[in-house]
Amino acid sequence: MIALVRQLVGRLFVVCLFPVMLTQAFALRRRALHFAPAAGPLHGRLGLGAPLHFLAIGDSIISGVGARRVERSTVGHLVRFMAGRLSREIHWRTLGIIGASAARVRHRGVPTLPPQPYDAIVVSVGVNDVLRLERSASYRAHLVALLTELRAHSPHSVIACIGLPPVDAFPKLRRPLRWIVGTRVRRFDAVARDAVAGFSDAVHVPVHFTPRPEMFADDGLHPSETSQRKLAKLVAAALTPRLASRDEPWRQAADD
Repeated sequence: MIALVRQLVGRLFVVCLFPVMLTQAFALRRRALHFAPAAGPLHGRLGLGAPLHFLAIGDSIISGVGARRVERSTVGHLVRFMAGRLSREIHWRTLGIIGASAARVRHRGVPTLPPQPYDAIVVSVGVNDVLRLERSASYRAHLVALLTELRAHSPHSVIACIGLPPVDAFPKLRRPLRWIVGTRVRRFDAVARDAVAGFSDAVHVPVHFTPRPEMFADDGLHPSETSQRKLAKLVAAALTPRLASRDEPWRQAADD
């Protein structure tokens, strides 16, 4: 009975704040359209060794918002980590759409991919679905569809899905949006983790940190260059062991 009362009170609280929250969410999304991506190429090669084809697809994290240049972005750092740890030549490509939901990445991004399949794929979506006030069930359906289409494009790829960050700790997010978004982000991240678990050779990479001012770019919403390097390390730690295990049979055959 107490739990039911708390649930009803919580829903009433959300309903009362909904007009304010909706206004703040739309203002934040309009602002997001003016964020600048990291400067630099959208594809390239780095490292020495057998070629490994790598795709990063998703939202502003993939676009490198918060970094001045691509090499200082999450993807840029990740490519260097992969090249060094795997001793491979990384043929990389980024496809980032600032402010994009999972559905938009799926509909606008996937059809533009070149036919070459990828060995590794990193996906970042979810925060914009939260800000668009999407239902978690709808987000799950779009995420599953996106991952399904990426798997169809690259059947043997290892896929890493970056988790949603603790948005309620971001300094520029105003109340009451901060409170509501924080709760929704945690729920959406749990949905993403569960959805990713349904795919073979796929991993959900949780993003947990204690926020400090230097961890954010000037906009107060995106990770700074230092934070993007740390995020790249988290993703590399989840991705490279799976790719390295695939290299072992090839290396043993080369040694025989």
